[in-house]
Order: sequence, then C-alpha cells, then structure tokens
Amino acid sequence: MKNEFLISVIVPVYNIEKEYLERCVRSIMNQTYRKLEILLVDDGSTDGSGTVCDSLAKEDERIRVFHKENGGSSSARIVLIVRELPINRCLRTESFRWESSTKIFIC
Repeated sequence: MKNEFLISVIVPVYNIEKEYLERCVRSIMNQTYRKLEILLVDDGSTDGSGTVCDSLAKEDERIRVFHKENGGSSSARIVLIVRELPINRCLRTESFRWESSTKIFIC
C-alpha cells in the first residue's frame, strides 16, 4: 500500500491473566495491516504480566515493552504519549477526536 501510516497501539497492562494478555496482543499481531507498533505498558504488575510482555516482545520486533510503577491505565497511556512517541496525530478513544500526523489508537 502506498503512503501507509504507522499505527501505534498502546496496551496498558496491569495484573491481567496470561491468557487474556496473550490473546489481546496476538490479535493485534495478526492484523492484516502490518505497519503497526505494539506498545505494551506494564503498569507495575505483580502477577508476572510484565514477564509475559517481555516474552511476547521477543517474538515480534513490532512490540516494545515499557515497565513503570503503578499509576493506573491513564498514566500508562500518558507515559508513552508524553515521553516516547513523536505524535503528530492522535485518536482519543474517549472523544473520537483527531488531534494533530502519526496515527495512534489507544485501547
């Protein structure tokens, strides 16, 4: 496809059972649109979810994992938006409003 945009999928992770976390990430990995980066934010999990994130990242180079102290799902998203991503355009799922040219979907 011409002019494909990089889509960043941010997945906040906190003490989610391995089965659900893997199912979520694999469903993103299996999308037909391939120009994705999958950003997993381990929000201080205490159940091994962070280790699962690290294992998944070894399977697919599009996955990046960030570990942080617990602060809630909103803070997990904000950490990436403010510090890590060169954002030009952002889709906010709460309001479905386009802001400024890399597209980001927050789930």
